[in-house]
Amino acid sequence: MWYCSYFVLLYIFGFVNLTISKQIPLIGLFTSTNHDNNSSSSSLVINYAVNHLKTIDNLTSELLIQHSEQDIPCDMAIGTKMVFDMIHRKPRPLAIFSGSCQTVASAIAETAGIYDMTIIIYSETSSLFTAREKYPSLIRTVPGDSQHNIARKLLLKTYNWRRFGILYQYERQYTMPVTRFNDLLHEDSIEWENALSKGISFNDLDETQGNRTRNSLKDAFDELQRNNIRIILGNFNSTMAIRIFCEAFRYNLYGSRFQWIIVGYYEPEWWLKNEGPCNTSEILVALNGTLQTRVAESRYDDNTRTIADLTPAQFKFDLSRLKTSSYYKHSYFVGYEFDAILTLTSAFEKLDNSLLKQNCSNNFSNDFIWRQSCWRTELIDIIKKVDIEGVTGRIRFNNGDRIGEIVIEQILVSHSGKSNNVEIVKLFVAIPTDQLKYALLYAKNGRNVTWHGYGPPNDRIKRIDRAQRISVLTYTIIAIASGIGIFLAIGFFVFNIIFRTHRFIRMSSPQINNLIIAGCIFSYISVLLMGIDSTLLGKRYSDAAMNFICAARIWMLSIGFTISFGAIFSKTWRVHTIFTNVDAQKRAIKDIRLFMIVGTLLVIDTVLLSAWQIIDPLKIHKYKSQTQTTDEDIMILWSHEECRSNRRSIWVTMQSIYKGVLMVIGSRFAWATRNVHIAALNDSKYVGMSLYNVVLLSITTAVVGYFLRDQHERSYILTSTFILLCVTITLCLVFVPKFLEVAKDPRSEAKPQRVVISTAGAKSHSPPPPVEEKEKKNSTKDNEQAILKMKQLTNQNDVLKLSANKCDELINKLLSALEEANGKQYQFEIFIPTSTILMDDITHTHESDWLLADENQLTK
Repeated sequence: MWYCSYFVLLYIFGFVNLTISKQIPLIGLFTSTNHDNNSSSSSLVINYAVNHLKTIDNLTSELLIQHSEQDIPCDMAIGTKMVFDMIHRKPRPLAIFSGSCQTVASAIAETAGIYDMTIIIYSETSSLFTAREKYPSLIRTVPGDSQHNIARKLLLKTYNWRRFGILYQYERQYTMPVTRFNDLLHEDSIEWENALSKGISFNDLDETQGNRTRNSLKDAFDELQRNNIRIILGNFNSTMAIRIFCEAFRYNLYGSRFQWIIVGYYEPEWWLKNEGPCNTSEILVALNGTLQTRVAESRYDDNTRTIADLTPAQFKFDLSRLKTSSYYKHSYFVGYEFDAILTLTSAFEKLDNSLLKQNCSNNFSNDFIWRQSCWRTELIDIIKKVDIEGVTGRIRFNNGDRIGEIVIEQILVSHSGKSNNVEIVKLFVAIPTDQLKYALLYAKNGRNVTWHGYGPPNDRIKRIDRAQRISVLTYTIIAIASGIGIFLAIGFFVFNIIFRTHRFIRMSSPQINNLIIAGCIFSYISVLLMGIDSTLLGKRYSDAAMNFICAARIWMLSIGFTISFGAIFSKTWRVHTIFTNVDAQKRAIKDIRLFMIVGTLLVIDTVLLSAWQIIDPLKIHKYKSQTQTTDEDIMILWSHEECRSNRRSIWVTMQSIYKGVLMVIGSRFAWATRNVHIAALNDSKYVGMSLYNVVLLSITTAVVGYFLRDQHERSYILTSTFILLCVTITLCLVFVPKFLEVAKDPRSEAKPQRVVISTAGAKSHSPPPPVEEKEKKNSTKDNEQAILKMKQLTNQNDVLKLSANKCDELINKLLSALEEANGKQYQFEIFIPTSTILMDDITHTHESDWLLADENQLTK
């Protein structure tokens, strides 16, 4: 009976002991890396973690990690052989716990997939391990490189950087995060602009100008410079980073106008391993201020307790007491190694309960459990659903990849004498929220980003959109001036109609004057049309209306110029025809011939404009032009509307040649008749002055309009001003003298003027000096001679008066013949003898010197 009680107690004690402490055999595989600078084993931290978990009452699983005494080298063959050797040990391992390098981790992860073994990695961040079809049983407790994309996106949003470029190492593990980053940006409604995505190969780092490939380093920097990219994201290893920042120094792509954002590296002082063409100081100059993203070394909240019942601060304190604390001081992933043990322990705790419900053995100490597959899939599923607190943050997984905290740091370089001091400052922490989104928080050290300039750089040249519209004030002033001009022209038209029977008005061809008024009104209207743009019209019909206005501008200005200038041109031609060659036989030129000249010019103009409108119609086009400001990062982008056609220059040239020839001929006529002054016949000098005014202001308008074609409002102001001046001066020169003359003689009672021809080139004879009074009054002979001379002068004066009266009669007959609108054509000749005596620039002739060819014709 006593023996039975003993065995029962022993059985109960053994069962309780087995329940409290169930050992889980695992394979431990660890490799040494170059940046560790130490080949010490990872056993101390593993032992620390396992021993600490034994003190937790509610944990019954104990990890038994079998590993070598020393970390193996980063060699795929050695790592694979060691895994195969450990698989056949007793007891059989259930999973692989690894802190190996990428090549070894990749090989053993594929091996684990063959044996359906779970492999948990805590130190490899490469994006290659996200390929679940290749690594179905891989779990990582460290966030992968693709997790950095979320922190980068938050950083870009924080500083309103929407335009950027990406340089990446042309290898798959660096290409994948770039692709996923672009996909991540497309999920937002924000308009991101990836201005450049350029891969760089190690084989193309030193290519010459004539032998570059699409992955050339220099080509990448040429494109960065050409596209004016200010925000540059980098995905490359530390070896290529040295060459890239060397090239950044050469291209001057650093400083206040640029910001580099790279994926950070975990080996200390990686910039000292410089084998490139730049020295370390030059690389640090370009590297200064660079922002980098890295996985957090420890969690943001230091006071949160883990399932191991310790805080991150306590964990760091315990590590500092280990014998190999110098090793762990340089090892960045110690916290993730501890969290990997927490993850496995928690998973096996839940697996034990789950297997009992599935009638699947949970006795992991027996080898026959290898033949059962129920627990393998269940273990991976449990790990993927783990949600516990660890020393590096909340431990959760997304399809086997850790959802962890990402820190944003800045590399700051300071100079102390001949040495360079490099400080890595933590600025932000991207922390995942409950909805698997991230929040960007400031680091607790109170440090801010250090900018080279006065603030964060602009992601592009800031373009300020401004419309080159004619302001309402400007258009109102020009419109008022044009309206005044139109009313002035109408006033002159009414005046011309009312006083058309007045001798002075009638002799100046009032019908031709009406043409001048009509052309001027068209020109005034064209100025009003020039100031209209689409903003003044409705959006629905703005394009069609503006196309019509474009054509109307050209037609109004061209027709107006042709009518008014043609009328002035025809009047000047008539004066030139009658008076420039007085020795030739002349005929009276009626107004109908002047109308024919204007009509001919108008037909030519209409044909040209119609051909233009049919073949190559004017349409409204919107153009943009840039203006650089004093600030290199600000540029004004002007938008303006312009009436254009495909071959506008050809049509404008044809119009310019046609009207230019007319202006040259008209100027020649005006110059030839500059000394003829018969105001009642042709407004001589005023018409000539109008012609000069038209020519001068037309040329000035064309020149000024060409140089101010990019300054829409100024061009409109000056062009409109010149047109208004030209038209108004022409109207005033033609009609103001008539108005003044009619005001002096409203009833037309004054006698008609004589022909006055100035002869600037003739020799002027001064009148004979007065007879000096002789002092010798006693000389009788001299007195008699003086009396005789006075009588002779008196007789000559009487003869001259008689000759002058007869000249007046002849001139009246000549003017009467010209006045008759329906009269016959008269042929006459006036001969001025060469013996004419000139006085005060007026030609005086004796009556006997006038020869009228057929005087009787004047009386018919």
